[in-house]
This record gives sequence, C-alpha cells and structure tokens, in this order.
Amino acid sequence: MNAPDTVPFLPDNAPFTAEQRAYLNGFLAGLFSRQPPPVPEAKRLTPLCILFGSQTGTAENLAKRAADEARKRGFAPIIHDLAAFTPAQLASERNLLVVTSTYGDGEPPDNAKVFWEKLSNGAPPLSDLRFAVLALGDSNYPQFCAFGKNIDQRLETLGGQRVHPRGDCDVDYEQPFAAWIGPALTALLNGSAGVPPALSGVSPDKPSPSSAAPTFNRKNPFPAPLIANRKLNGPGSAKDTRHIELALMESGLAYEAGDALGVRPCNCTELVRDLLQTLGFSGEETVSDGDGQHATIRDTLVHEFEITRVQPALVKAVAEKIAAPALQTLSGPDLARFLHGRDVIDLFREFPQAKFSPSEFISLLKRLAPRLYSIASSPKAHPDAVHLCVGIVRYKSEGRPRKGVCSTFLADRVTLNSTVPIFMHHNKNFRPPRDPAAPMIMVGPGTGIAPFRAFLQERRALAASGKNWLFFGDQHAQTDFLYRDEIEAMLRDGLLTHLDAAFSRDQAGKVYVQHRMLERAREVFDWLESGAHFYVCGDAFRMAKDVGRTLHEVIETGGGRTPEQAAEYVRRLAAAKRYQRDVY
Repeated sequence: MNAPDTVPFLPDNAPFTAEQRAYLNGFLAGLFSRQPPPVPEAKRLTPLCILFGSQTGTAENLAKRAADEARKRGFAPIIHDLAAFTPAQLASERNLLVVTSTYGDGEPPDNAKVFWEKLSNGAPPLSDLRFAVLALGDSNYPQFCAFGKNIDQRLETLGGQRVHPRGDCDVDYEQPFAAWIGPALTALLNGSAGVPPALSGVSPDKPSPSSAAPTFNRKNPFPAPLIANRKLNGPGSAKDTRHIELALMESGLAYEAGDALGVRPCNCTELVRDLLQTLGFSGEETVSDGDGQHATIRDTLVHEFEITRVQPALVKAVAEKIAAPALQTLSGPDLARFLHGRDVIDLFREFPQAKFSPSEFISLLKRLAPRLYSIASSPKAHPDAVHLCVGIVRYKSEGRPRKGVCSTFLADRVTLNSTVPIFMHHNKNFRPPRDPAAPMIMVGPGTGIAPFRAFLQERRALAASGKNWLFFGDQHAQTDFLYRDEIEAMLRDGLLTHLDAAFSRDQAGKVYVQHRMLERAREVFDWLESGAHFYVCGDAFRMAKDVGRTLHEVIETGGGRTPEQAAEYVRRLAAAKRYQRDVY
C-alpha cells in the first residue's frame, strides 16, 4: 500500500505543532512509499522416482537413504515398491534411480517379478528417461547382481539414458553405496552421456551425518552374550541343528517377528594356521586390513577376510603369477565349476609355485561378511533375548574336513556367556498378517521353521484368532523333528489348526512338504479363498522353487483353475502381500 500524494497522514487538528505535523507526515509518507522487498522465488525441486526391488529389506532401506540424500541436493523424491509400479508409469518419469537385489539363481526379488515380466515384454519406449541403477548381490554366487544388470540393460534398450554407471554391491554394501549415490544424483542434475555400464574405481562420498544409524548396527555390532546353545536333533541324526539364544540386555536393539539377525563371525583358527603354513608365512607379518588399521596377518585372517571361498580375482592373480593360460581363460560356468568345493588352501596346494607377499595376498581377498539368520522368537514372548535355529555345516571335500564359517563359530567357538557381535536386519516384506483374524499357511522345512516359531509365538502373545497351518519337513521324525515338543503343544492347545509333516527318509520313496501340500490341495485353496497368507522359508535354489511350482498346482487342482489363471492368482497373492518368502 502506497501513501497518497496529496492527503496528509495527520490532520491540522492533530495534537502536534505545525513543525511536528510536517515532520511526521513526511516520515510516514516516505515509509509507505517504499516498495516491499521482493519475495525470492521458491527454488523448484527436481522430481525423482526411486524404485526398489527387495527380498529381505536391504534394498528398500537403501532406497530410503538415497531419497534422504536426494532431498539435500534439490530433488523431490518419491519411493515406489516395484510390486506396485508398472513399466507404463516409467513413460511419464524423467529421472529414475533403481535399487534392487538379486535372488536365487539370478532372479528378481519377489516384489519385482511382475514388473520385470512386463518390462521384458511390450514395455513402452523410454527415450525421455534418465536413469542410474544400484544392484545388490553376493559375489559367492555365479549370477552376481544379475537382476540389477538385467534392469540396467533393459532400460537402456528401451531408449533410456544411463547417466551414471551401475553400482554393483556385494554383501558388504556400505562403501559401494556411498560411492554410487552422490555421483548418480549429480549426474541426474547435470546430465551425462556415454557412461560405461558399471562402476570401477570410484572413491566414496563421505556419509552424511544426518543419516547416522543407531548406536549398535552393521558397522558397530552389539556384543551379545550367548546364553543357550542346545542341539535340537536326536541321537543318530545325520544333522546338527542348534537352538541359539543371545541376550539383548540394555543394547537398545529391537526386532519384530520376521526380522533377521546379523552375526559377524570369525574364521576357524586351525584353518588360519593351516593356510599360513601353506603360504609359507609365520603369521606375525604386519598387514593392513584395508581400513587403515594394521595387525598381524594371523589376526587379520581370523577376523577380517573370507578364506573358505576362492574369489575369481585370486584365481586370476595366481594364473598371472605362474603364467597358466588354462587358469587365465576360466570364466562363466567353467570358472564356477572350478571354484565349487575349493577354498583358498586348495588353490595354493594345487599351485604352490604361486608366491605372494603377505600384503599382496591380503589385497586379493574378500572381506568377511556378516551372516543373516531368520529370527526364531517373538519379542513379545522374549523381550530381552533373540533366538536362532542354526544348521551347523560340516562336510569333507578334497580330502579335508570343512566347516561353515558362522555356523561352527556359533556352535563351537563361542562359549556360554562369551559374546557374539550382532545387529538387527529388519525385513518389512516378511511379517505375520496385520489382521489377527487372517489365517496363515506356513511352509518351513528344516531350519525354515525359525520364523514360523516366531510367528506362532507372536500370535499366542496377541491372542490372535486366525487359524494357523504349518507344513514342516526334515529327514527322520525320530531325530529331526525340530522343536517337536513345542509344536505338538501348539497343536494340542489349538494355536496350530493343522500340522502336516513330511520326513523324507522314513519310507522307501522320499516325501517332501510339497507332496503334503498337494495331498491337501482343496483345503489349502479354501484357506487362500478365505484370506489366508501363504509363507515360505528355506532354501531358495530348490525347496522354494519346488514349493512355488506346487502352489500353482494346488490352485489348479484344488481351485479348478487353468495354468494361466493359477499364475494370475499367485500374482495377486503376491501383490496383496499374502504370498511372502524368506529364502536364502
């Protein structure tokens, strides 16, 4: 509002002298004639679509962290679960980040399967799309990061512009993620062209202080006292399965039924001793652990590096040392066959002429990664502890006894009341039904029983009214019926509505959980029709695939559906979060 040019603010009869009136009128006129300072135009934020494909929750968590970083850099990010997103929606996006894991034998995670089917067949052109992909995987498997690579290639084939190389993360993903996220966001803001498909030699950005994790986490595990280590198999069993309990005390760690526990193990000291002898090292040589810390090579091998699996980089280095073309040309399936069953000692016993310095040798190893175990307890039943069901791995190969790194660490190398470094790994994609009245069907052979023990404890604590059906299997009923007393008590008191067990070695022909499912096909389908949630936990490569195929058969035979209708039925179950898998 501007002051009028001719009308004074103060009339002549105002209680001021003429000089005072003139001064005040002049002051007020000048004040009101000033233009207000310009309002700065709000900075326009750049839209950003972030998609995640996640089986156990890691990719989802990284997608959220990517969104936090994007906001600081001028983006308006929106995160989408691939289960609720279609390739058609990509046609309206301009900036895209994809964070996805690979599961099983190079497969998409469960929440990305339908998206991938549609993206692979008849997806629209994406010539206006600018994208970057972060792939998660485990380099111990031949199809390392395969699904992330497939997504990256398919987006480019459809006309999208890759603005930053794909980041391939191994199980220790923190540093690769930090190396990828900053440059990827910068490239989306500034534009880039002609970039290579994958990252190599990128220095990580410094992590943002605002994204600090809780006190105890993957980088800083909690030293949890071991309070129980009980064998679950009976005398005469070919298996050794342990019930492990760890105290949480005042750690501040919290979990939910369906989560996993991360355990940071150490290697067997006898194995390290034998490896040092094979390499010709005393064990007292000083080396760097890669993080700027120095210690003896003995301690470094015990605590920091993987020595039970041979990495392709080590094979290549040995081949170059001894000029062995046959080793140098190994790749793909041939390399996988060569590596199968071998550990680092085997490689150097086969090729003793390959000599490395201690520092050279350490630089060729992979960091010892934490292992994740499905939690076998509900915090509502055990608020101060966490339970695991662990199959102990022991076998012979190449004439030597072998041990699973983490399973034998828990079974043999940690004594009662000594501590285990742990952290929580939250898995929002594997939870009991939110509706306490919804039925549950659980398929968990062997140690796959773990999360369902937690689910059932949870339902008991909540007095949930929903019916519960368990399919369990193992080798022999007499020796391998894990948690038998607990499960049979649940059946007697009505918490378990049905129990169908399959013990493969108790009769001439092998019987598995999928056979029991087919025997009850009509009832299983009826439960699904009444809103049941269907869960699977266990081996991803064989059991989970067999159960998945059987679920289709159950819907076909029990529900009178065609194969195509059964496939669509399963897709709808997965989209509604009523078909969930915790597979490894």
